[in-house]
Amino acid sequence: MNYHLVVLKPFGTFKRGDLIKDTTLVQSILTGGNANYVVRILAKGS
Repeated sequence: MNYHLVVLKPFGTFKRGDLIKDTTLVQSILTGGNANYVVRILAKGS
């Protein structure tokens, strides 16, 4: 399954409500220190 991320708390260049779709960036964020600032949502078509 593919996931996108929605930013809950601003970090780096991202602001609240941003949608992150890049799969490499999604994996990097989920395995890094900013994982608590986002929620995963199921990508459409997954």
